[in-house]
Amino acid sequence: MLQAKLGLDRNANKKKKKKKVAVAEEGPIIPYHFTLSTGMEREAGTFARVYVIITGPNDMETDRLWLDLPEGKNCFTAGTMEHFVSYGTDVGEIKRVELGHNGVTPESCWLVDDLSVAVPTKGIKYIFPCKCWLAKDRGDGLTARLFNVLDSSTININRKVIYSATVVTGDNQYAGTDTNIFLTVYGANGSTEEMMLPKNGDRFERDQEDTFSLEVDDIAPLKKIRVRIDCSGSRPDWFLDRILMRNLNTEDMYLFTYENWLSKTKGPKRIKVCELGAVVDEEEMVEKTTYIIQVQTSDVGGAGTDANVYLMVFGEYGDTGTLPLKESTNRNKFERKIKDVFRFPEMLSLGELSKIRVWHDNKGPCPGWHLEYIDVKDEAMDQTFRFPCDRWLAKNEDDGQIMRELACANNDAIDLSDKTKYEIATTTATTDDASTTENAWIVLEGRKARSKEFVLENKKKKFLRGATDAFEFSSKHLGEIAGICIGHITKDGKKVKSEAFWRVLEVVVTEKELGNKYFFHCDAQIPLAAKKDKFLTFECFKTIESFASKVRNLVPVKYEFIVITGDEKGAGTDSNVFISIYGVNGDSGKRHLQKKFRNLFERGQTDRFVLEMLDLGELLRVKVEHDNSGTNSGWYLECVEVTNTANSVTTIFQCGKWLDSRKADGQIQRVLYPKY
Repeated sequence: MLQAKLGLDRNANKKKKKKKVAVAEEGPIIPYHFTLSTGMEREAGTFARVYVIITGPNDMETDRLWLDLPEGKNCFTAGTMEHFVSYGTDVGEIKRVELGHNGVTPESCWLVDDLSVAVPTKGIKYIFPCKCWLAKDRGDGLTARLFNVLDSSTININRKVIYSATVVTGDNQYAGTDTNIFLTVYGANGSTEEMMLPKNGDRFERDQEDTFSLEVDDIAPLKKIRVRIDCSGSRPDWFLDRILMRNLNTEDMYLFTYENWLSKTKGPKRIKVCELGAVVDEEEMVEKTTYIIQVQTSDVGGAGTDANVYLMVFGEYGDTGTLPLKESTNRNKFERKIKDVFRFPEMLSLGELSKIRVWHDNKGPCPGWHLEYIDVKDEAMDQTFRFPCDRWLAKNEDDGQIMRELACANNDAIDLSDKTKYEIATTTATTDDASTTENAWIVLEGRKARSKEFVLENKKKKFLRGATDAFEFSSKHLGEIAGICIGHITKDGKKVKSEAFWRVLEVVVTEKELGNKYFFHCDAQIPLAAKKDKFLTFECFKTIESFASKVRNLVPVKYEFIVITGDEKGAGTDSNVFISIYGVNGDSGKRHLQKKFRNLFERGQTDRFVLEMLDLGELLRVKVEHDNSGTNSGWYLECVEVTNTANSVTTIFQCGKWLDSRKADGQIQRVLYPKY
């Protein structure tokens, strides 16, 4: 009775006024990723069952999403961090999040540090600070909290698309497997990181189809996949028949057929990794080729190496994966002034090549190596791509790096110092009065220069309603096109007798040499005039950068890394620390952060490193990890700052978490996104 008078329910939560809640009977179901951090105080953990409700505009909300702990865990322990993935209704833009539990006993008291909610399909993550009790007999007595999105900090994360993946195991004796299976997906617009396919009981058994959902980066259309096994488990061999992937947004289907063993002991190939090209409507998306790799060691004293050398080639359709340069035309490889030739047949073609990554393992009595260049020939294309180096890969020479990224020199053949051709495609609106019989003119506003006035002559009935007309002009190179001016002018300079307009819907400018496209949404009436004194201006709203243009931006850049270890007890680490950087131009690969004669990553310490790599463009994320070696391997990382020394742009990646197998969530790697 007393609770009722106070306006409390039986769980001592404040009663809410009843209101109609909009629940979508039918709508898209999307994944929500939750991370919950429990406080460090005594009795901070709980045995209660925890739930989340997400609310969007117009009070549209999900069902109660229960965050059940995995098998083997029965409570939220003090100082831990737990991750969950739940599927619920897409409520649109998140407005509020409710976090609560069903416990009413003293054992169900729970101290929550913070809650993060990531929506991969929207590319956004919300972090809600809490730092309060959800307990009947602690704090304010509430077992649920309502968080407003305005009180959260938001981070842009990788946007994902949901695919349905069906994996078919072959109908062969011993075809099923217990091993771990990994998948990497490549598309026309990038690639994913390697993902482990969840085993979940009796998956991947003989003559069986297993279907599950995959969150894949927005890289469609898909081109190929790479499948890898680690040969663990009591049945390490696997006969893979095929994999079918379906984009749940577009319903596009991609078939990847293998019909062979992944095994160290079975089948003709004896391999643990395979690459499969996509087939769409019986058309192969990628053709097969043979790559001939020619490696020229320099004519410099001590240029040869005894180390094991590895290569990765990058192109339009992803990368080759790691290629060990083992079987050369020469018995003694990588000797001074010698050219070694390696052949890799039955490879999926990467199309036009952009860069290579070459490194060695620093083993042998003389591991230092001076590389002059590497040539990569695609036999199917009958084209050779050159990658000049002329530098050391040595710990005790040059900058001490044993990994180099080399840009393709072929792309330097495009000379933009002279005139460049531009194609201008205009689309006239579909309204009745949209067309014109007169001429138009346009000026392109580039980042480097401004073009002259180009007259779009109305010959052969151009600018008709709904029509797209193309014109081509030459100009000095203007750089990135930021804006355009469009005018509407009479033929032969005749005076305008009555008001007239041309309604242009869209203009697309294509830079012919590089293939960059610039889109201008106009949907405006351009007034007719006798002189070029009346015009409208429009800004570029979308740019599609061509592969050739991206490759031209691949120039060596030195990046400075500032790594700050937190000022917490036991924050320092003795482990080897590695970093991978991801930008719009690709990734850096896994780089070891090391320095001679310095004790790195100690409590409260700031460490500085400089690494050279090809320009990554705008930085998207970094992955920081350690190898868990040493007597004190746990590490509390405060943040990482990355500065492109060529343009002095600094990107800050906040962490504020443990990388420790015995603390928080037990993970020893973190993916960090920029804070601007």
